[in-house]
Amino acid sequence: MATREPIECPVCREPPAADQQLEEHLFADHSKRKLAKFIVAETTALTTDDISE
Repeated sequence: MATREPIECPVCREPPAADQQLEEHLFADHSKRKLAKFIVAETTALTTDDISE
């Protein structure tokens, strides 16, 4: 039987507490500024990567 890897927060790379969903973790543990910086960094990386082969 296949097992799934535990969900990891993309911001801090830590798993949420056992009794906590990822959304709850993001809301409770990360500031709006930290989340905004993460989204900007990810979006920039996605739009500036060279996708030509």
